[in-house]
Amino acid sequence: MSDDEPWNDEARENLRATLRWAILGEVRLAKRDQHEILDLYRAVFIDQDCPESERDSFIQFAENEMRSAVARVATEAAAWPEETDSDRLDRVEAALRDQGIVLWQASPCCDTCTWSDFPERIDEIDERHPGFRDRLRGYAFFIDQNLPESLSESAEISVYLAYGWISPDRSNVAPEEYEVRALGIAREVCQCLRAEGFEVDWNGRFSKKIGISLNWQRRTLLE
Repeated sequence: MSDDEPWNDEARENLRATLRWAILGEVRLAKRDQHEILDLYRAVFIDQDCPESERDSFIQFAENEMRSAVARVATEAAAWPEETDSDRLDRVEAALRDQGIVLWQASPCCDTCTWSDFPERIDEIDERHPGFRDRLRGYAFFIDQNLPESLSESAEISVYLAYGWISPDRSNVAPEEYEVRALGIAREVCQCLRAEGFEVDWNGRFSKKIGISLNWQRRTLLE
């Protein structure tokens, strides 16, 4: 906790509110299990914002909020359709993988962090689907930044996919050639999304990401 920031009733309530929406959003996102969520927000919020004398009480508060969020999402899930937008998006991911294209849902933090973790992601996919590395020729991803906050308010969200081409021999090419090939990857991504019923917001230009709106209803954790 910063010495410049007062610790008072307002600060306590702000921390409770932050933990409340963050935990609910993370449970809906379904990217991390319950222990990972609690560990993450203890490090990000409680350990940084709360004096040591009150940390145990806020850790207990977070655990109570976790139980409440899990119960709330379970109640919501009982009314979900048999097939959700998340199921369809998983099918898009699988179809693109068969075509040698990575679709990374809720990738880390920002474009830069996603690229930093990209080699490890390919290792994970290749382990689950042997031979994928040899077929890899393109990618698309949308980042998880602000997703928990958005999902704490509503399951209806919009995401924007970055995309690109990967040279088979990992060599550099001229920018003009790269753009042509990346646009080809983008068109394949859009085709798969439309085949699963998603309305695509993309004008065909290299400077614009691919937008889709969906009702985020996940029954299983993201892989």
